[in-house]
Amino acid sequence: MLRRLRRPTAALVPLLLIPALAACGGNSNKSAGDSGSTNSSASAAAGLSAVSFTGDVGKSLTATWHNKIATPKTTTVKTLVKGTGDAIASGDSVSTYLWIGDGTTKKVAYSDYTNGAPESLPNNGQMGAVFDKLFSGATYGSRVVAVTTPADLLGSASAGSQLGIGADDSLVVVADMVKKAPVSPTPSDDKAHDVPASKMPAVVTKNGKPTGLDWKGVKKPALTTPVQRTILKKGTGAKVKSTDTLTINYLGEVYGAKKAFDESYSKTPYTAALSDLIQGWSIGLTGVKVGSRVLLQIPPAYAYGAEGSGSDIPPNATLWFVIDVVKAQAASAAQ
Repeated sequence: MLRRLRRPTAALVPLLLIPALAACGGNSNKSAGDSGSTNSSASAAAGLSAVSFTGDVGKSLTATWHNKIATPKTTTVKTLVKGTGDAIASGDSVSTYLWIGDGTTKKVAYSDYTNGAPESLPNNGQMGAVFDKLFSGATYGSRVVAVTTPADLLGSASAGSQLGIGADDSLVVVADMVKKAPVSPTPSDDKAHDVPASKMPAVVTKNGKPTGLDWKGVKKPALTTPVQRTILKKGTGAKVKSTDTLTINYLGEVYGAKKAFDESYSKTPYTAALSDLIQGWSIGLTGVKVGSRVLLQIPPAYAYGAEGSGSDIPPNATLWFVIDVVKAQAASAAQ
């Protein structure tokens, strides 16, 4: 379950929508080329006339494609529905229904409406230039659309391949900015603290493979507790760098759980850039030697926050992961 490891943009979780949403999104049956509040250029409006959207902000979104959209030279943004809520401030965590359409193939590449829940997106300058433009000047209850490229949105022209996006395709990104999302308490620091195994749950194994955690004698930690780490087996390989792409096996549980919410030991190892995964992994695995088995305790602020992920990772959940570091490659070598 790739999203269970990915750094939020975020986990899928049902959020309560504010009552004003219907009013905020009541006049959303517009073509993206219609007049209205906009910070786009004339060329962007012409491109966006190739697709129109129906559905109320925070309720639904349906795209009707009229033509293909040429790949833009620069990202342009237009407000389709101006929300009546407060201005989105720097540092806000924004509960957002995100929709991505491929303007070249006229197909939906990604939709939180299909997934069933919004995402909590931080307006902190770390999401990239496309999101900076989407958030700029926006108010809660708004529907804002961008025409962009895979490189501008995802960081590289090839990064959209897992979504079926071609490197040279045009992308249409719609953000329905529903409300300000809650945030988790800030941990006391952002470092990994090495602790003895006696301070952590015991790992239950079968034929050498982790199958769960034994919570006997383990107290539930405060939400401000930073990342705790136990090296169960020390590897002999190179030290993991924060920029590496890792191949790992893992098992994750929440406190007191009777079973894992996700694991790879019964499947196949998982490979991803460490920088793309939840922050607690980057904190806990950087500096660990390849070949190690590590047990991490990760506070919600460095995992899935005040919203959680689905039905088995509740809001403000501290997570425990058993992780076997199988392989580490420099990002350039892994491409």
